[in-house]
Amino acid sequence: MKLKTALITILLFLFLSFGFSVYAQTMHPTQTQIITISGQIDIDIYSTVNLNPVTVEIYQSSTVTIRILTPSGVGIPGRTVVIVAPGLNITQPTTITDSTGRATGSVYATTPGTYLVCAKDTTLGYDINIQNCKTLYVVPVSVPTFLPEPYYTKGTTNTVLWSNLGSGYEYYVEVSEDPNFNTTVANSGWKSNTSHQFVDLEDGKMYFYRVKAKNSFGGQSAWSSSVFSVQDAVPPSIQTVSIGGVDENNTVEWESTDTVQMIFNVTDNLQLDSVIFLCVNSKGQTYTCVTDYQMEGDNLIVNVRLGDLERISGAYLKERYEFCVEATDAAGNITRVCNIFLDIPKGEVTPIKPPIIDQIEKTIDDINEALDDTIGQLDPINLERITTTTSLVTFTTAFIITIGSLLNLPYVLLQFVLNLLSWLGFRAGAKPLGYVYDALTKDPVAHAIVRIFDETGKMVWSDVTDSKGYFSARLSAGKYKIVVRAVDYTYPSAIIFGKEDYPLTNVYHGEVFEINDDTELNFAIPLDPKEASKFKIWREIVWGRIKVFVNILHILLFVVGLVFAIYLYANNPYWLTTLVLILYIPSFLFMMRNVFAKRERYATVKDLEGNLIEGVVVGLRELEFEKLILKRVTDSRGRYRMLTGKGRYRLEVLDTGYRVESIEGDSETLVEKDDQWILKDIVISKLKKEG
Repeated sequence: MKLKTALITILLFLFLSFGFSVYAQTMHPTQTQIITISGQIDIDIYSTVNLNPVTVEIYQSSTVTIRILTPSGVGIPGRTVVIVAPGLNITQPTTITDSTGRATGSVYATTPGTYLVCAKDTTLGYDINIQNCKTLYVVPVSVPTFLPEPYYTKGTTNTVLWSNLGSGYEYYVEVSEDPNFNTTVANSGWKSNTSHQFVDLEDGKMYFYRVKAKNSFGGQSAWSSSVFSVQDAVPPSIQTVSIGGVDENNTVEWESTDTVQMIFNVTDNLQLDSVIFLCVNSKGQTYTCVTDYQMEGDNLIVNVRLGDLERISGAYLKERYEFCVEATDAAGNITRVCNIFLDIPKGEVTPIKPPIIDQIEKTIDDINEALDDTIGQLDPINLERITTTTSLVTFTTAFIITIGSLLNLPYVLLQFVLNLLSWLGFRAGAKPLGYVYDALTKDPVAHAIVRIFDETGKMVWSDVTDSKGYFSARLSAGKYKIVVRAVDYTYPSAIIFGKEDYPLTNVYHGEVFEINDDTELNFAIPLDPKEASKFKIWREIVWGRIKVFVNILHILLFVVGLVFAIYLYANNPYWLTTLVLILYIPSFLFMMRNVFAKRERYATVKDLEGNLIEGVVVGLRELEFEKLILKRVTDSRGRYRMLTGKGRYRLEVLDTGYRVESIEGDSETLVEKDDQWILKDIVISKLKKEG
């Protein structure tokens, strides 16, 4: 029953609903209506914001570009946009968006940090925020860095330097006596270069420096770390405390191991860096001659060994030596004090005359007197015997004298053989390679044997120096070494140091040198004379006296013997007297050679009073190329001479301490043949030192 009632109720409801719908359509026809809905959009997810550059220094602007886009990415012109960037200084766009939808402005910051840069579209009278924002990074101006400063700065000025940050920056430097810069002494002002010189600083004070930078937009960096330096305007002070004596030593008699102690007080107002002791040679040049010196407190103690001093002819000490002391402080201030003199008492050179010489001389006088008394009183037989003996002695003496003059014969023969081999074609032609000379007198060393070895140690060339000290060689490309040997000389030189021995250059000391196709070498090779001992001096003096005595004896015997021979031949002309007379022919030739042999000639250097001057340096300059080619030092008798070839030359005195008063003839001379001596007497006067 209940089910039936429910079904009847549902059917009745559907029927009534359908009927009501039909009635409604019949009574009210269907109508269409337009409904307008209004709303507001305030976020733009399609437009963009861009920064250029993204990272800037303080006060540096970054360009902000805003582009308004449709959903399909097409630019919308004519829109009004505004930059939104809290904390930044903004320059807004001055125009609406262009045909591509773009508009630009700029932003900058005065303090470092990160800043968000956004934009909005205000065209419709309300803000449409562009969702695409960008971050701007603002960094401080870089701090310049000082280059290191020395602990001490020389003088009363100081130039400081710092790193360069690039173009467009300026720098500002301050100097202060206070490390905290509570007060400043001076400043540079803003300047574009990276150095500045501060002047009028005070000696002995420590100064502090700092620098900052400014970019082209006005942004400044922080101050740099400070640096400091102490001004040092006062050089070291040098005072002589004492100069020791030389005891019993003199210029002739001296002990090489004896020392002279010198004491100097050397101080500096701040800090002393180094002290050196120097000798002054005969040419006025300083050189290191003593190594035995050291500082003890403020005192420099020097021990000068007599054997280390420059000597005349390698044997005698000079009467006066000059020294210098040079001190350098930590700032580079240098003080050199010269005119420090050591006087050596003058010793007399007493010829050594052995007793045998006196006896021989007395015997000669007795013989002369006896011959005068007896020459006419001898019988013919005795006279014949004396004449024969005399002629033999005369011949033998002449022969010995001739042999004595040929001590250099082996070297002459070697040079002759080498030249002969070159002439015959067995020895390749050579080019001049060097000049061998005496390290003390600067005279050429003749007859020195020069040997050249390659890098394997094999000798590839040999030559003998000529009368002017020159030698030649023919060498192919490669590395070589020269060895020189000469009588009474040592090699390599321990007297000449370095590559120059004014006016000579390219001084050679035995090192390996290299030759290639373009090499043009011209070595100057010094040889040291062996130290002359007392025995050698005595030997030379005795030998000189003996040579004089033998020459006199030779002439005397020759005259006496010739008189006897003529006398005998006139009274008894047979074969023995004829033979004796014939023996006098070679004796006569030997004597004539000895008596009339060409003597070595010299020119002299004198002062205005006519005194011969020792140790004066005379130079010869070739005028075509104005090149100094020879140099000689006058000996103990003021003598010199120069051997040269064809050309035009000028004679000069190279010592700056003298003035040339006159040169015999003229200072210029024309040499028209090879191997010609230049001998001109020179008169000089000594220049007075100022002060």
